[in-house]
Order: sequence, then structure tokens, then C-alpha cells
Amino acid sequence: MKVENPRDKLISNYEVLDHIHDIKRRQKRSASKHRAIQRTENLETILLELQGYLKGTPAAKQTAEDLREFLQQISAYELEKAEKLQLINVAPGSEAALHSLIEECDQRFTDEERQHMVALVAQSLHPDGQSQ
Repeated sequence: MKVENPRDKLISNYEVLDHIHDIKRRQKRSASKHRAIQRTENLETILLELQGYLKGTPAAKQTAEDLREFLQQISAYELEKAEKLQLINVAPGSEAALHSLIEECDQRFTDEERQHMVALVAQSLHPDGQSQ
């Protein structure tokens, strides 16, 4: 197999989980139409393990509307795409966690801005959905 477009698009854990749910729905529809479905055992294992992992992250409680709202509100800050993606995937609940996700966070943003970012995460991204 050859990768045609490496890193063509970055996607969030929520989008991966949503895609897995779509795959499962399509498989159920196909099975209900009595079509022969050829699935590899390895693919099923990967899907189950990935879905199990993602259900223990904030992505399990996030919705597309949550992400739109968060991205709209966080756009007031000059963050890189990768930093926004990390904020969505990790949903940091503290400034310390925020520092680990945003490069030179203390130099780029004031205390109030960092606190506001953490508040935006708490409001939109459900950081309590994370099980550690």
C-alpha cells in the first residue's frame, strides 16, 4: 500500500470516533440486506480497540456543535492548527496542561488569556469525559 497524500488533513479524536460509528452503521445496513460482508479479523480488532480507547477520552462526550463553538471562540487567540487540534483532543482542565499543548504559552498569552482558554475548554469540550 502506498500513501498518496501524507498528512493531507489533521482530524480530531471526535472525527475518528464519528467515522468509526459511520462504519459500524454501514456494516449493519449491509448485513440487514443479507449481503455478504467480507471483513478482516484484524480490521475488526483495530476498530474495537480504537473505539474503546476513544470512549475514554473527551471525544466520547463531544459533538460537532461543541467543536464548532469551541473553534469559533478560540479563534480570538493566535493558535496553530495543530495546537487547536491538541486542545480539542486533550481538553486540558488546567493551565499546567495547557502549557504542555501550546508552544511558548506563557510568552504568547497573558494569565487572563490562559485562564479564559481553560474556561472555554471546560465549557465546550467536556474535559471530565477523560478517564485516566
